[in-house]
Amino acid sequence: MEGGMASSSSNKSGKANTFLWSFIEQGGSKAIQLFVQIILARLLSPEAFGILAILLVVTQITDSIAQSGLGMALIQKSDADDRSYSTAWWLSLGLAAALYIVVYFTSPTISVFYNMPDLVVYLRVLGVIVFFNSANSIQRSYLQRNMNFRCIFAATTIAALISGFGGVVLAFFGFGVWSLVLQSLLQSIFICIVMWLQISWKPAFTFDVAQAWSLFSYGWKICITGILNVIYSGISELIIGRACSTSELGLYSQGRKYPTAAIGVMSNSIANVLFPMFSAIKGDSEALRGAIRRGLTLGTFLVAPISLLAAVVAKPLVAILLTEKWLACVPIFQLTCISNAILMIQLVNLRAYMALGDSSLYMRLQIIKVLGGGAIIWITAALTHDIYHTAWANFIVGVISIVFVDATPAKRLHGYSSLNQVKDVLPILFLSLVAAAASLAVQLLGLGCVPELFLQGILFASVYLGGAKLFKFSELSEAASLLRGFISRRS
Repeated sequence: MEGGMASSSSNKSGKANTFLWSFIEQGGSKAIQLFVQIILARLLSPEAFGILAILLVVTQITDSIAQSGLGMALIQKSDADDRSYSTAWWLSLGLAAALYIVVYFTSPTISVFYNMPDLVVYLRVLGVIVFFNSANSIQRSYLQRNMNFRCIFAATTIAALISGFGGVVLAFFGFGVWSLVLQSLLQSIFICIVMWLQISWKPAFTFDVAQAWSLFSYGWKICITGILNVIYSGISELIIGRACSTSELGLYSQGRKYPTAAIGVMSNSIANVLFPMFSAIKGDSEALRGAIRRGLTLGTFLVAPISLLAAVVAKPLVAILLTEKWLACVPIFQLTCISNAILMIQLVNLRAYMALGDSSLYMRLQIIKVLGGGAIIWITAALTHDIYHTAWANFIVGVISIVFVDATPAKRLHGYSSLNQVKDVLPILFLSLVAAAASLAVQLLGLGCVPELFLQGILFASVYLGGAKLFKFSELSEAASLLRGFISRRS
């Protein structure tokens, strides 16, 4: 009995350790990146960020093709060995080389389409990032499969510090867009270098055609999904870049970027742990359903309040951090925050589908979203030429996609229906809304930005945590248990 209790305690402590190292990895590097982006936003104009938004959509598409879902395939593959990783490494780099050639020769056409002559050289320089991102995807999959988030934390944090310092120095001396381009490139390069120095695995000069085909058979669907996801999430930027000014595109992209980056720290930390966990128990349907439910409710308990608090304090937050030249992005910022409150429904379900080996479903869902939702966003942006109408279209489509598209196959695949998922997270969402409404009342006092921001945060936390304690939300004790488990491992 004591041995079983010790084993259970050790298991919980291990999960806490894994999750919190994943959170620290995400939080450490993302916090640095966010701090750097705030400094850059104060130094640079919205036009510079508008140009960067177009560049990033192009490079993200090439990344998705070059990586071809190979990293996910390696994590999901139950018998992956050194030969598997080496094969994936060389396959990914080969695809990266082919794609860079395509980017190099198509950059003049893209430049003409957007009437931005400088895009040619920006694309050709930033396009090199595809090699480093491809290599890093294999390194990262090796570490994630082995639950070694400590190494990922070290690599991403060191890279964020070096690249951030370089980007800020360049921006300070007037390099404009180049400071953003080189910062992105330096970050990817240094992540690869630090991971190379840390992990024992190194690619061998070997290539197994059978393994390459096996990995690609699983990964190509994730590759297509990744491309569709980039198109779906970036379609509004691509159209706004053509229909509106680069300044408006900068406001739109930054209004979406900051809340997405902040919430991504928490949501991606959870998702990074859930995928290998789901993959390990995919043969036990009851255990899988339980893990999905715990991941969804705990994730929503952590993500929803942060999202809604950010929406409430958006105006003073933007004014303090980014200065008043960015206040026009506040409505877009708020809509993005609100939609992020239910983001865990999407992330948990998609990780579960992939863990079950159904990458084709992942692809089909993305096709539906691109053809349906993407078309609505595209038409709105093209007809209105208005960033706020486009943001509303994005918000409505996003909520519908999460609840009615991503979660619909759940009942058939793992028995935890979308209706039950919504029922499970509704109390958490309602409590978050009550806390948001209470903190919103602080604005009636007419205080300055700083005291208003401080009081809203204190009131929100008091109402939310007090309500969770009063109504005995199990997620509160579970979150506290995770923290205690992590602290006990450190002591």
